[in-house]
Amino acid sequence: DELASQIEQQMKKLEKQVKDLHYTPVQVTRVGINDGEEGLEIQSQFLRGNEQVYQCQVAFVLPGERVMMAFTYARTTPLTPADMTRWAEIKKNLRFRMRQEVRTN
Repeated sequence: DELASQIEQQMKKLEKQVKDLHYTPVQVTRVGINDGEEGLEIQSQFLRGNEQVYQCQVAFVLPGERVMMAFTYARTTPLTPADMTRWAEIKKNLRFRMRQEVRTN
């Protein structure tokens, strides 16, 4: 899957830029109103400089497009259950406005 390979490439790049990178396997998730679109999600933590970073990321391809979008929820403290609830709300409330086809007569 092209999206999964893109995520793996990004994690390999990140591994060279930060220290002590740990991340979960990529998981399929749903995003958007009514969970209308499929995306891939990963959670990670790493050390950037002297700062510990904890984050969730979701990536997906816009419906009908060849455009990949990625969203990140990050903190410098471990993610709490409240953070995970907020992250779920963010994913669920994504709305996509698609380009209208241009008609010529």
